[in-house]
Order: sequence, then C-alpha cells, then structure tokens
Amino acid sequence: MPSVLDDSRKMPAAVRLGRWALVGALVGLLLLAGVYDDAVFGVLTTGLHRGLAALGVHQPLAQAGVDRNVTQRYVPAGIVYAGLYVGLCLALLWLLLPAPAHRRLVLRLYAGAIAAYLLLALLGKLSGNTVWVYRLARHLLDFIVSPLPVAGLYVLLRAGFGPAARPSNLPGA
Repeated sequence: MPSVLDDSRKMPAAVRLGRWALVGALVGLLLLAGVYDDAVFGVLTTGLHRGLAALGVHQPLAQAGVDRNVTQRYVPAGIVYAGLYVGLCLALLWLLLPAPAHRRLVLRLYAGAIAAYLLLALLGKLSGNTVWVYRLARHLLDFIVSPLPVAGLYVLLRAGFGPAARPSNLPGA
C-alpha cells in the first residue's frame, strides 16, 4: 500500500517532517478542542461579548429569536467554534489527501452537510419551532463538528472510494 502521503516521496526530508508535524499538530488541536469545548466556548463567549459590546451590540440582540431547542450556548460563539473546527478538519484532510479530486469531493461533502443543517434549522423555524426538526439539525451539526467525518472520509478515500485519485505533484494533476 502506498504511504499515507503519496506525494511525499518526491519531497525533501525536511518538508516531509514538517508536513507530518503539521498533521500531528492539527490532530492535537482537534482533540483538545473536543475535550475542552466548554473552556473554548467560555473564552469565545467572553471575547465576543467584549467585542460586540465595543461595537454597540449587546447580548439580547445577538441572541434574539433563537429558540432554546437550537442551542443553550451563545450563538456567535457557536458559529465561531464551528467555523474554526471545520476549518481545522478541512486543513487536516487537505494535508492527508494529496489528490485534488479528493480535496474537491471533501469540500463538496462538507458544504452539502452544512447546507443540509441550515435547511433543517430554517425548516424548524418556519414550522413553528418544531422540536424534532431542531434535534435532527443539532445531531447533524454535532456530527459535522466532530472528528468522525475526517476519519471516515480519510479511510474511504484512501481505500479507493470516490473519484480517481492522482497525487497532486504529478504532471497533469
């Protein structure tokens, strides 16, 4: 079986080592963000409260119209946390999947999952705050903002599922 980073064979040793160090750092950040999510939310909430207050936006306005079935946390902090977490996941997959076709597929799958979440949240709002729709949306978001999609996509795409893979440093890739 080819190495984890197919295109690493043509890289200098220092670049390969740096790439592996970056993969390790991203995995570590993802695990720490998941384990210490309450602390991360606390820091984000405090920082966003201060930042929004400096702009003249106060908490009731930032949290206005959000049903308690959607989230118990401060919404702007949740958006920032989810964005950062998904960004780390995409960066990790970008490093681990050298084929441009795999990278494009990962981006499309994440975009589709986020769009499905937004549609479910909108459906919940339009249907008069239907609890089961919010729960379904919440479960989908919890899945998106977890290491499970990273592990699943990595294993499936490296096993040969998905578009035909060509390492990105080969001519014509």
